Amino acid sequence: MGILSEFRQQNHNFWRYFWKYSQIIILIQLIIHFILIPILSFLANGINYLGNVNYVSYTNALELITHKPLVVLGLIIVLLILLLLVFAQFTLLLVSFQAIKSHANLSWWDYLKSVSKNLFGLPFKAFGFFLLYFLIITPFGSLGLSSTLLSKVKIPQFILDWLFQEHLPLGILLIIAYIIILYIGIRWILVLPSMIFENKSIRTSIQHSWNKTRGKSLYYLGIFLVLLAAVSIFITVTTSILIILQHVIDQVSFLKTIDFPMAVINMTIIQLLNYISGIYASGMAILIILSETNTNYFYPRQKHHSHKWFWGILGTVVIVSFISYDITYFNNWLLEPPLTISHRGVDDGNGIQNTIESLNATSKEKPDYIEMDVQETKDHKFVVYHDNTLKGLANINKKPSQMTLNELTNVEIHENGKTTHIASFDDYLATATKLHQKLLVELKDVSGNKPDFVSLFAKRYGKGLAKNKAMVHSLDYDYIENTKKLLPKIDTSYILPFNLFGVPYTNSNAFTMEYTTLNDSFIDQAHLQQKKVYAWTVNDTSDMDHMIFMDSDGIITDNLSDLQDEIHTLFKDSSYSKRMTIYVTQMQDPFE
Repeated sequence: MGILSEFRQQNHNFWRYFWKYSQIIILIQLIIHFILIPILSFLANGINYLGNVNYVSYTNALELITHKPLVVLGLIIVLLILLLLVFAQFTLLLVSFQAIKSHANLSWWDYLKSVSKNLFGLPFKAFGFFLLYFLIITPFGSLGLSSTLLSKVKIPQFILDWLFQEHLPLGILLIIAYIIILYIGIRWILVLPSMIFENKSIRTSIQHSWNKTRGKSLYYLGIFLVLLAAVSIFITVTTSILIILQHVIDQVSFLKTIDFPMAVINMTIIQLLNYISGIYASGMAILIILSETNTNYFYPRQKHHSHKWFWGILGTVVIVSFISYDITYFNNWLLEPPLTISHRGVDDGNGIQNTIESLNATSKEKPDYIEMDVQETKDHKFVVYHDNTLKGLANINKKPSQMTLNELTNVEIHENGKTTHIASFDDYLATATKLHQKLLVELKDVSGNKPDFVSLFAKRYGKGLAKNKAMVHSLDYDYIENTKKLLPKIDTSYILPFNLFGVPYTNSNAFTMEYTTLNDSFIDQAHLQQKKVYAWTVNDTSDMDHMIFMDSDGIITDNLSDLQDEIHTLFKDSSYSKRMTIYVTQMQDPFE
C-alpha cells in the first residue's frame, strides 16, 4: 500500500471512531497532568527533603552517591516509576485503540485490567528496552509519538549552541547520531504491539519488528511526515483565517464594539482546533503502528454505559477553561512583563561581551539588568570575564587566575569586529552605577578561585553592590548560600542548567534556569516558595513569548531589543490580532 493510500485509510478509521479516541486521549492527558506529574514531583521533592538534600545537580552527584545512597536509591525508584508510567500510557493507548478497531465495548475497568496484565506480565528486563526506546523516540515527538511524562528528556539549548558554534565536528556527529536513532526508532516501532497483542518475547519482538520494517523505513517516515504536514497545514490555514478575521475587526471602526468578544471567540476556536489536531496526531500515529499488527486479540464483548453526561461535563469544562483563560489573557490579568536582562552586557553583537564599551552601549537601551561574569585573578582581585581561559577572545592559553589584574587589563580581546581590553570589576561596577544601570553579577565557579573567593568578594564589594541595587547569581550552590549569609540584603539567584528533580531548597531569592527544560510546573512551585524564576539564555522571539506565557519573572537574552519589542507588542499594543498571533507562535499542548 502506498504512503497516501495508507494515510487515507487510517484517516478514515480515525474519524470513524473520533469520539472514542478523543475520550481516551483526553482522559489520559488529564490523569498525567493533574495526578501523575504532581505525584512524581511530590515524591522527588519529598525524598530530597527527608534526605536533607537541598539540590540535585552534576556538581554534587558524586557526593550524593557516596554520602546519600538512600536518596539516590529513592530518586532512581522515582525514575523507574516514571518509566513504568510511560509504558502504561503507551500500552493503554494501544490496547484502547485496538479494542475500538475490534468493535469491543470495553469499560474503563476492562482497560485497566488489560493494561495491568500487560504491564506486570512482562519480564523485568523488558523495561530496560522500553527506557531505551522511549528515549529514542522523544526527540521526534512532533511526529506524533510524544509523552508528557518524558517532556524534560532533551538536550539543553546551551549545549547545542556550544556544539554547533564552537565544536562543529561534534555537532555534525550529533546530527549523524540523531539520524541513526531515528532509523532504529522506526525499525523498532512494532516491538511493543508484538509483545502485547502477539505474546512475543522481547528478542522475538525485536526480530519481528526488524524483519517487518525491512526496506520500509522511508515508507513509515513518509507516513509520519505526511501526518505532520497535514496537521501543520491545517493549523496554519485555520489560525491564519481567524487571525485575519480578527485583524479586520480590529481595524474597522464600526466593529470596535465587538472586537473583544470576537477576540475571545476566535481565540477559543483556535485553542479547540489546536487541541483536536493534537488528538488527531496521536490517534493517527497509534493507528499507523497498529495497522501492521495481528487483530486477533481477544476482548470481552460486553455492554457498558457510555456515560455521555460525564463527557458532556468534561467538554463544557474544557471550553469554559479556554474562554476564562482568553478573557484574562486579553485583559492582562494573567501575565506580567518580565525583567529584561542583557546577557554578558551585549545586544545582538553590539560589542564585546563583559566589557565597559558594551556596557555603555547596551545601557542606553535601558534593560532592567545587565548580566556579567566575575572571576578571581592571581593577585586576589576581580576581573570581568566569562570563559575559563583567555583562548577564545585573546588567543592566550592561560586562565584569568594565572595572571594578575594589571596583566589582564592590558590584554586585548576581540569579538564582533571590535577590539578592547579586559575590564576590572571595580571599573565595571563604578561605570554601571554612574549610568544607573543595575547589574546581575555571576560569580563564576572556575578552578582558579580561592577558598575565600566569596567572602573576599562580599567584603570588597558589598556596599557597591547595594548602591547599584545589583543581584548575584551562580552555578555553585555554596557560593549562593555564602553570599546570602554575608550579604543578606543582596538578592541572589541559584543557576540551574536543567530541570529534573523539582525546586531546590535554598536561601536564594530566585532561580536562573536554562530555558530548554524550564516549564510552568517549576515556576509555579518556585512561586509558592516566594522565589522568582529567570529564564536563561533566550534568544529566539518565539521562545521569549513562551517564557512570558509561562510567567517567567525575567528573561536573560543576547538579543535585548528583540525582547523589548516582544514585550511592547504583548503588553502595550492594543491589537487583539497581534496578541492572538503571539499566542499561536508559542502555543503547545494545553496539558503540558
